Amino acid sequence: MRTDALEEALTADRDAGYTPIAIVATAGTVVSGTIDPTPEIVEVAKREDFWLHVDGAYGRLAAIALPDRFDGISAADSVSLDAQKWLYQPLDCGYFLHRHPQVARATFSNSDDYVKNVNDDPTEAFAFFDESMELSRRFRALKLWMSLQYRGREAFRRAINADIRHAQLLAHIVGLRPELELCAAVSLSAVCFRHRTKDNQALLKRVIDRGHVYLSNATIQGQFVLRACIVNHRTTEDDVRLIISEVLAAANDVE
Repeated sequence: MRTDALEEALTADRDAGYTPIAIVATAGTVVSGTIDPTPEIVEVAKREDFWLHVDGAYGRLAAIALPDRFDGISAADSVSLDAQKWLYQPLDCGYFLHRHPQVARATFSNSDDYVKNVNDDPTEAFAFFDESMELSRRFRALKLWMSLQYRGREAFRRAINADIRHAQLLAHIVGLRPELELCAAVSLSAVCFRHRTKDNQALLKRVIDRGHVYLSNATIQGQFVLRACIVNHRTTEDDVRLIISEVLAAANDVE
C-alpha cells in the first residue's frame, strides 16, 4: 500500500458520497511477502479516526524472528493470523487479535441481556463466543497451545529464520541462472520467478505433473510467474535446489 494512493482513495470515496471507516493493511502479502509501510498508515488511521486492521495471515508471525520489519503493527485495532502457516499447525487453524473486546461483544451479540449488561459494565458482558471454547467447532486451539508450550518460542524463531534463509537461497540460485528471472523482491519466504523463454503456465503444469515439488503461481506486473512459498520447518537446502532442477527439467518438455 502506498500512503499517497491511500489519501487519494479517501478523497475519491468522499467525493463519491461514501464514508470510509477502516483501513486494511497487509503484513506480508500472499503473492510476494511485501510488508505495507505500517507506521505511515497508522498515522493516517489516527488522524482520520479509522479502524486499522492488519492482515497478517501469512507474514505477521515472522515478527517472532524479524521484529524490526513489523514496526507500527502494535498500534492496530485488530490483526488476523494463520497458525497453519508460520506456526506450522494443521490446516484451518487461524486466530484473530482484537484490541477492543467490548466492541467485539457488542457486534456479535444480539441478546437483550447482553445489551443491558454492556451498558452497565462492558467488562462483565458476555457474547456467544464467551459461552464455550469453540462451540461446535473442532478444538483447534489446543494443538496450537500445546505446540507453543512444548516447543517454546525459540524453536519457532529458529524454524522461521530457516525458512527465510531458504527463500534467500532460492532467490540467489534463480539469479545465477540466465534462463530464469526473479520477479519480485524476497521480503519473507515467498519467491516469485519465471522462465524467460518458456510458457510459464505450461511449465508450472509440467512441474506439478512430475510430482517432485509443488509450486503455485502469481501474477506480477501482468506476467504469470512461478511462486514458491517456504513455510515448512522440515525444508532443507536440498529441497530448495530441487525446485530449480525440477523447473529446468520441466522446461525441456515445454515449448
